[in-house]
Amino acid sequence: MRYEIKKFIGDLPSESGSKKRIRFHQAWWRAFVLVETPGNHPVKANEQIGNTILDGRINLKNFLSKNIITAVNKTIQERKALGSGILEENRLFNNLLSSQPLCFNFFGELKLDLALALEFLKRFYPEFTKVLDVKFEFAPENRYTKDNSAFDVAFEVMSGDKKGLLGIECKYTDTFSAKEYDRDEYLQIYNKGKGTAFKAPYENFIASKFNQLFRNQLIAEALVQNHEYDFVFTGLFCDQNDHDAQNIATEFQGMLKDGKSKFRVITFREFLENIQQLTIRWEQRELTMLLWARYCGHQLSEAAFTNEN
Repeated sequence: MRYEIKKFIGDLPSESGSKKRIRFHQAWWRAFVLVETPGNHPVKANEQIGNTILDGRINLKNFLSKNIITAVNKTIQERKALGSGILEENRLFNNLLSSQPLCFNFFGELKLDLALALEFLKRFYPEFTKVLDVKFEFAPENRYTKDNSAFDVAFEVMSGDKKGLLGIECKYTDTFSAKEYDRDEYLQIYNKGKGTAFKAPYENFIASKFNQLFRNQLIAEALVQNHEYDFVFTGLFCDQNDHDAQNIATEFQGMLKDGKSKFRVITFREFLENIQQLTIRWEQRELTMLLWARYCGHQLSEAAFTNEN
């Protein structure tokens, strides 16, 4: 006899592929781990959807630890003080499928433990010698691109006596923005970095496939051009099974001068494998297990998914 899972999972849109599977897993997490009823649909008024919760700002259940909640609160205050970077608080607190809470869940602990942040980053960037700060939804106060572009997470670092930044774009189920953005400021930054930072023609970078990564790279190059940092590296953080995003990122890497050193992809799997090899507190190790369960451990919800499909 089929067990009626749907009444617990809640309504989900008709879709296929990996997004369908990931959305179901987050709805399963909400129902059977968080024990919360479905929340409001982010777009359709008066509808509910299984991958959101109600009152997330109060219950804070979209986050996996107290330290992460502290990182969220610190970031909200920082963003308000600076007036740069956009935190969509409804998505942040209530939407389990959003990349914003995912970013905090993976990197929030590092904001509160800069020594751990350094040891983790050295697995990928051995030249780093210190982490000064971890910033979320980071955009420079001088809005060089004159738009709302921002790094989802940025690590302010030292490499010897050089001060730098590592800016990362986080992806979960959302695709790269299909809209092509173009501004005079983009072309000015591109022309100044042509040959030293950018290899491909400008028209290639503003194409929809690369536009979002290009806008992040423009922030990076502008920060160096205006002497705010000695170097800025960029990257993409995504699911190890998101081959489309990784292929686009690899192609983008090849469009940059010294792309392999300036831009790289880190997957959820690489994050977990590397941080688990460090000497970390038990609470931090528990967090890595929760991260696996929520974002990678689809086998936990497989029986329920098969029952409904």
